[in-house]
Amino acid sequence: MCGGASRLHGMDLRKRQCDRTGELDQRSHGSRNGNRTMRTGGSCPAPVASPASAPPRSRERPLKSSTRTASLVTGAVVVLLAPVAALKAWSEPADPRISVGAPAPATLLPGDVRDTPGRMIANAVWTGLVSYDPKTGAPANAAAESITSPDRRVWTVRLRPGATFQDGTPVTSRSFTAAWTAVLREGWAGSSLLTDAAQIKGAEKGEDGVPGLKVKDDRTFEVTLDRPLSGFPALLGDPAFFPMPESVLRSRDWTSYGRTPVGNGPFRVKSRSAHEIVLRRRSGGGRTVVVKAMPDAKAQYAAAGAGDLDVATLVPANRHESMEADFGGRHLAVPGRDVTYLAFPGWEDRLASPTVRSALSMAVDRSAVTEGALGHQYSPADALVAPGILPGHREGQCRLCVHDSKAAVAALADAGGLKGPLNLWYEANRGDDAWVKDVAGQIHKELGLDVRPHPVAGLREAVDDRKVDGPFAVHTTAAYPAPVAALTPLLDAGTGFDDAYTTDLVAEAEHAATPDEGVIQARLAESAMLRDMPAMPLWSAHDHLVWSERVRGVTAGAFTGLRLDRLAIED
Repeated sequence: MCGGASRLHGMDLRKRQCDRTGELDQRSHGSRNGNRTMRTGGSCPAPVASPASAPPRSRERPLKSSTRTASLVTGAVVVLLAPVAALKAWSEPADPRISVGAPAPATLLPGDVRDTPGRMIANAVWTGLVSYDPKTGAPANAAAESITSPDRRVWTVRLRPGATFQDGTPVTSRSFTAAWTAVLREGWAGSSLLTDAAQIKGAEKGEDGVPGLKVKDDRTFEVTLDRPLSGFPALLGDPAFFPMPESVLRSRDWTSYGRTPVGNGPFRVKSRSAHEIVLRRRSGGGRTVVVKAMPDAKAQYAAAGAGDLDVATLVPANRHESMEADFGGRHLAVPGRDVTYLAFPGWEDRLASPTVRSALSMAVDRSAVTEGALGHQYSPADALVAPGILPGHREGQCRLCVHDSKAAVAALADAGGLKGPLNLWYEANRGDDAWVKDVAGQIHKELGLDVRPHPVAGLREAVDDRKVDGPFAVHTTAAYPAPVAALTPLLDAGTGFDDAYTTDLVAEAEHAATPDEGVIQARLAESAMLRDMPAMPLWSAHDHLVWSERVRGVTAGAFTGLRLDRLAIED
């Protein structure tokens, strides 16, 4: 080797060998670094002092000629390979997997999905009866070949032929009906969609049988509802309605299945740990997607900016205004389907006047709250219907949602004022404290009222018992992409609002021949509710996405989250 011979002529040979190696090293690096001077011969020794000045050394046994030659050759090979290894490391491609940052999902059981990461992964691992167009929000048949009904109450679902789960077993009618029954029996998060939104006949939490579900054959089953619902097919794209294979339906080993579930979608769960979930395309082609457990928005944002993460699904509040500067066009705001309201108890006489309610609504500066306490994660409401409900959505319907101090003061004066303290009721320990405090402060400042935040455990019970004496927080989520799906929860919020004209319009929208045909009735109902204002809309949640330079196909929707199946890497 270059360092190790003890004789002078050995040093001469070593020096010549290192000189040649250094020249090769310089040429190898120069091909990528232009004319920059590169350090050469880094592993070769410094010049040696003359024998006269060298300190005395112990007597060494001389190397045989063959051994010395082998040492020199080995040294040359090592030094020659060093720049080759460096060039290889420099030229190797980045991680071929597509990486997505997100908080860890609470569960991967489709019927128990309760957060955005879980919904995002579920829509990659499963294919529902319908899917949602990311541009229009409209449902389209996916696993279903057809979904038909003569009266919008009894529905016949026909499955596409030949579909299988990722374990090779067939997707049958029972894969759906038994899965829906399990959601109800186990009381999972999706059970309310079957009992309250769809209102399947006989569907009850904790029950092991559902009279409204009937299997006709392996590809056909029938669903009977308690009342006509034109939006029923649009509901069926929710994870609560996804199928499960026969093996887990029989074993009921939900814990094992939830760790590495088997679905019928384009991705299968290859592995799962506390740090990441790896999804491999079922077809064998395309890129593997790894969902990294990253609950911190700052870490996601920084990693995406550095190119260490392909897609960040969280953006910190203090980077909202700089996304364009940091990522150019590589960012997206995804309108949501959730809306927060302050509802008014209909039994409280002093809040019964629509003029009083209008004054309170105009006194609230929604933008100040969404940009402050809510950290840019919400958009000020300008309608009762969430902006993520694309079919039939209209912007700017709520003129009384615009902050107007003078108009608010004038409206309250016209109504005769409001005496006594005004309690703002909300569910304790839900995370609403900051915004309720801000809203209370704004109303006090604008109208001079004594406004008091009033957290309570069991708000819904207090509403039902009519103990609530002031505006109370209501959070709603539209079950499917149609305007009426946003209005129905408001009628069920416990306000006591029962205007016959409005409730009839909502019923007509639900019973229309198609969801599109029910849009007009829903719009008229929204206008009527904004006039009487049983609840004033505050804001709607939205998601933010930013991504690295190499990723393409970033698409998301309110009902699907980020579409993992659309992601690609530019070659």
